[in-house]
Order: sequence, then structure tokens, then C-alpha cells
Amino acid sequence: MAASWPANLSFFVARQAYAVQALGQVPMASPMQSGKIRQRPQYTLRISRLGYGWIFDPNELAVFRSFVADTLGDGAAEFVMPVWSEPAGDYLSRTVMIREGAGGISERKLGFDRTLVSCVLDVRNL
Repeated sequence: MAASWPANLSFFVARQAYAVQALGQVPMASPMQSGKIRQRPQYTLRISRLGYGWIFDPNELAVFRSFVADTLGDGAAEFVMPVWSEPAGDYLSRTVMIREGAGGISERKLGFDRTLVSCVLDVRNL
């Protein structure tokens, strides 16, 4: 079973980090001897790719780093968290994975006491 987003961390997305990068996987393509290329889905799951981020204070940042390192095995595991869905206009609980694990996470200071943490999430069935 997938881990859950820590209850003591805010899951609200930072506006400056949110971006829909892909609504699904690139289809498999088979060239034909003549005519159009035949395309079909790679998987039965629809996996969307989102640019995502959170603004954390120093205590929240420490909890997040621990979650990624210890619970997710340096970001390699899937986890469940509320993810913003534009069509729903609300946060929906979805299974996600950080693309490139811990190596795909970046941090940028926003003043002395806030950090923007951003990454790319693969989100199931957004």
C-alpha cells in the first residue's frame, strides 16, 4: 500500500509552481508499410504529469525532507495526497510519484523563513 502525505504538512499547491505538463502518456506508435501510423495507449492507467510545489517554513521543510528520504526511500515510492484538479475545482486524493525521486526536487528560498519546494508529479487518474 502507498504511503500517505504527512498529516502535519500543508498539501495546498503553490500557484507559481503549478503547471499541467501532460494529460497522459505518449501513445505507442507502429509504423505501417503504407498509410497512417497506428497509435494506441501505453497503459490502461491515465497518468498525468504536473509541475507542483509547496511553500514550507523551516519546520515543515524538515518534515518534508524526512518524508521523502525515510518514508519514500529517497522519493522512489508512490504516495497518496490531495492534488489540485482544475476540472473539479477542488483537491482530490490521488496516488502520485515524484518524477526522478529526490533528485527531481528543487528548493528555492522565498525570504528568510519560507522555501518553495517544487517537483514534477506523475498523478494517476487526475
